[in-house]
Amino acid sequence: MAVPTLDQTEGVWITRTDDHGFHFVQEVFSEETSSGRFHRSNCSRLIARGSLEPEAEDRLAPEQRVWNRMQRYRRVHA
Repeated sequence: MAVPTLDQTEGVWITRTDDHGFHFVQEVFSEETSSGRFHRSNCSRLIARGSLEPEAEDRLAPEQRVWNRMQRYRRVHA
């Protein structure tokens, strides 16, 4: 199985969330497969990149953020 790229994970996020609203990463990528684990890992990188933002404002720079399973996220439109 090929490891999904960040862009592929972001594309799946857009498709599964209709690209609006806040969602839990583990609900968007709930599969307990290697693909699901890779996508969840990529979401951590998307959060640190600033492509996914948390629902609760934290005043952190994106690169300071880590995935919080109790937090919902949405895609930041470029």
